[in-house]
Amino acid sequence: MTERISKTVVIWHSCMKSTGRPYKLRIGGSEMTPGQAALVELIRRYLNGLLDPSVTLLEIHKLMYFMQEACEPLRLDYKKAPYGPYAKNLRHVLNHIEGHLIFGYADGEDAPNKQIELVPRAIEDATAFLEQHADTRARFDKVAELVAGFESPFGLELLSTVHWVMKNQSIDSVDDVVSHTYAWNDRKRQFTPRQIRLAVDILSQKGWIVV
Repeated sequence: MTERISKTVVIWHSCMKSTGRPYKLRIGGSEMTPGQAALVELIRRYLNGLLDPSVTLLEIHKLMYFMQEACEPLRLDYKKAPYGPYAKNLRHVLNHIEGHLIFGYADGEDAPNKQIELVPRAIEDATAFLEQHADTRARFDKVAELVAGFESPFGLELLSTVHWVMKNQSIDSVDDVVSHTYAWNDRKRQFTPRQIRLAVDILSQKGWIVV
């Protein structure tokens, strides 16, 4: 039986352009931006749920995808890619903060299973930064709440793929979401229809889509 979506899917994306000057914190000879602070804090909270010292590059791409979708002005150019939404220009950000805020990205290669760790001092600096930057903190909290329970490469790929499909495809039913997800590539068939429906429900319940 086809589960219908009651109304046209609307992606909740009411980003307002900030008119204020971005706040920056100088760290070790460079400046921390709101996006960098959010990246550090997202990784920290994410890893706290896993009790793991490192996060994969795939997971970082998905966390920052949702941070941008939460209206943080990151200027990341996300495209449809084999592992879900992917921003090639995120590598420039990671190269810039390698050794200052993170380590493990040294060679600049984008292998999805590459392990990235936080520089210990980065957590303290990012936390202090976000305490002074309420808008970024609110977006960070929204993303952290969304991904709770999806803390794995599999979970974040599922959630971001379903969000991308619902944002960029014409969708009339949950079955349409399943079909478009499977049409992405063969890799997406690792997600069961039940898991895809769960992702739709979570995105809807937490205000990332309105159906």
